[in-house]
Amino acid sequence: MHSAFQTAALRRRFYLDVGLRKRPMGSGSAMDILMQSPREKLSIDMESLFGDIPAAIVGGVATRAYSPERKTQDIDVLVEHERYQDATKRLEQQGWRKVRDLIFTAGLLGLYGSAWLKDGQKLDVLATDQPWAAEALSQKAYDQTGLRVIGLPYLVMMKIDSARGIDQGDLTRMLGLLDDADVERVVAVVKRHYGDPHGAEDVRQYAMLGKLEYWTAEDDA
Repeated sequence: MHSAFQTAALRRRFYLDVGLRKRPMGSGSAMDILMQSPREKLSIDMESLFGDIPAAIVGGVATRAYSPERKTQDIDVLVEHERYQDATKRLEQQGWRKVRDLIFTAGLLGLYGSAWLKDGQKLDVLATDQPWAAEALSQKAYDQTGLRVIGLPYLVMMKIDSARGIDQGDLTRMLGLLDDADVERVVAVVKRHYGDPHGAEDVRQYAMLGKLEYWTAEDDA
């Protein structure tokens, strides 16, 4: 197994072990109110950018569909592998400038992509020939502003694969809001598509940590 991937797996293990050992009890936030708060409407039109090319927002922007608002200006889009070249050509035609290629050597999801810039707006376009992406793009999900985003199980898998600190925080916030049945639906996707045998159990532990952080005294009243 690639040493860089092992590093990501170790980051997950460290975060979960420390978090569950400390067992944080409650953020004091009314999550139902936070989830109902309006999301900022972003100046991106997926249909204008990509037309009929299957595409969905991933990354930090997508987390807003499944957890309280998190401010980010970075836009990441997953497009269909077979249409990746078409997608980048459309960006060029619309005045976007390619900045660099993106290489993901540390993960198991087979991602590749490129970074683009136009009028100060950054856009990363990602793709993979692995079956999970085609499955994800066949299912339509939208955030509170109507922006098409990737489904939660696939977003969780991408964040597990990255395991940066901010991604692990996102995992606890998103999964902590789910009931046990919904957590297991996420687990099923991770088991089916993700190559790390510990990935499914990590999902359960992020959910447990998230529930502990969201807990308030009123929950036991």
